[in-house]
Formats: sequence, C-alpha cells, structure tokens
Amino acid sequence: MSLAKPYESATGFSSWRLRKLVVDFGVYMALAVLLIAAIFLTPKLYEVNTIAVVMRQASQLGIVAIGQTMILLVAGLDLSVGGIFIMTSIVVAEVTNGRDEMVLPAILISLGIGALIGAGNGVLVTKRRVPPFVATLGMLVLVKGATQAYTKGVPGGFVPDVLGIVNQSWFVLSIPLLLWLGLNAFFIFVLRRTAYGRKVYAVGSNTEAARLSGISVDVIRISVYILGSCLAVVSGVVLTGYVGYVDRFIGTGLELDSIAAAIVGGTAFVGGRGGLLGTIAGVLMIQILSTMALLMGLDIEVQFIIKGLVILGAVTLYSVASIEE
Repeated sequence: MSLAKPYESATGFSSWRLRKLVVDFGVYMALAVLLIAAIFLTPKLYEVNTIAVVMRQASQLGIVAIGQTMILLVAGLDLSVGGIFIMTSIVVAEVTNGRDEMVLPAILISLGIGALIGAGNGVLVTKRRVPPFVATLGMLVLVKGATQAYTKGVPGGFVPDVLGIVNQSWFVLSIPLLLWLGLNAFFIFVLRRTAYGRKVYAVGSNTEAARLSGISVDVIRISVYILGSCLAVVSGVVLTGYVGYVDRFIGTGLELDSIAAAIVGGTAFVGGRGGLLGTIAGVLMIQILSTMALLMGLDIEVQFIIKGLVILGAVTLYSVASIEE
C-alpha cells in the first residue's frame, strides 16, 4: 500500500476546492467580470434607461428559463416553447379582439393549450422513449404549422390595451421584472423545500434509483414539461403586451437563449445538477452580452458567435470542473 505524500494531498485538496469553486460560483464570477468589462467597453450600459431595458428583456427571457431549467434538471430539453410564444400571441389577439374583459379567458385558454403541448412533449419522451430534442422539435414544427394553418399566414385580432400594463416601470423596476422575481422565489422554494423538488433532482440524478425508491418518474417528467410550457405561455403574454400587436415572429430565439442561460448558469444537460439562482445569473449574462454587442454596433452574426463561445466555454468549464479524481 502506497501512502500519498503530504504535498500531493495538499495539491489534490486545492484542486478539489478550485473545481468546487468553479462549479458553485463560476457563473457569478463571470458575471462580475462582464460587468467590470462593460465599464470600459460600453459605459452606456449603466445608464438608468439602459438598465431598465436590460432588466425588462431579461425578465421575458428569465420566465422561460425557469421552466427550461426544471426540464433540464430531469435530463430533458424543450424547443417547442418557440411555438408556444406564437400560439399565445395569436390566441390572446383572436380571443380578446382588443376587449379588456376577455384577457383572463384568453390567458386561461392559452395556458390550457400550453399544458396540452407540454403533456404531449412529456408523453413522447416518457412513454414513447423519443429523445427530448426530437420530440420537442417535432412539437415546435407541429405548433407552428397549426398556427399557420389557422391564421392562413395573416394573424387577426387586436391586443387589448390592458396588457400594456407590462410596459409600466418605475426606474429599473417593471411589471415583468417583478413577475420574474416572484416566479423565481416560488420555484426556488419548490425545488429546495418541497418533496416535489427533491423528486425532480432525484429523477435527474439517477432515474433507475428514483424509480426503485418509489418515485413516479414518468409523472415527474411529464409535470415538468407541462410547467415549462405554461411558463412559456406567461412569457408569451408578457411579450405580446410589450409588443402591442400580433407578431408571427414573437420570441424568436428565446427558446435557445433560455437553454443557454440555464447551461451557463450551471444546470447540467445530463440532469440532477443546477438550480434557478445560477439560471438568474445566466439570464443576466446572456442579456448583458446581447446589449453590449448592440451598444458596440456589432453585427448579428458576431453576436451569435459570442453567445456560442460563451455557451461552449461554460459547458467545457463545468465538464472539466466536475470530473472526479
């Protein structure tokens, strides 16, 4: 039996602490570095109006990212939220036709359709064993096709004036930001303090062990997909009120940005690791990067390259830091 030398033990312990530091706090350190860089590269970012816009847009992305994080925690993925944004915008405009009193029924109908889409995703993934990427991509195409067929390519109706409340703001505070913070607080509590949250992590960490311990794995997965779709509906309502008219391209790119925010925030593709606090930082990073790129006058292609490099860097860093000795 060989004994490790003292300096080898100290080195190993230091390496473990460094990896743990990266896994637990890497996204917050990266966000701090980004904010410091912005002082020199884009000082306009710190103007009150710019901060207000960043936080409003971060809120719209962040609401979707809550659901995306929970789906990733069970080793899933949801690309169909892009279709849910469009569906929500069309349903709100068609059902209300500009009438304020019809907003609640329109939202409830949208939530009902969203829940059905989420349930469809969950059933495909759990009962039919379709890979999440394929299942949710197929659902995205199906939903977009259905909305196109229903509207014949020309959405009708009008967005009611009451939804303009999402444009109300007080300095950097706004209705979307308060909604995002409230939803985060609620779901952080659910994930950390309830039996349901513990089951979500258990299913993502080790599916077979969770099944043997009596957890209804399929039920948990389907429920998470339903929650993700319903949160996408909420974000769709906020986006529709913000834009103020029906837009077939509303929320384009938010499905991928929500995945990016969760991954950058430390949520693992393989499930069972991560959380919403990291996703909040990831959302802010993605949104601040986009805003900085706009302020610097960079082309959209360059913005995509920057986002891609950030995502690849985060995945690589977390993968290396998570390797056990």
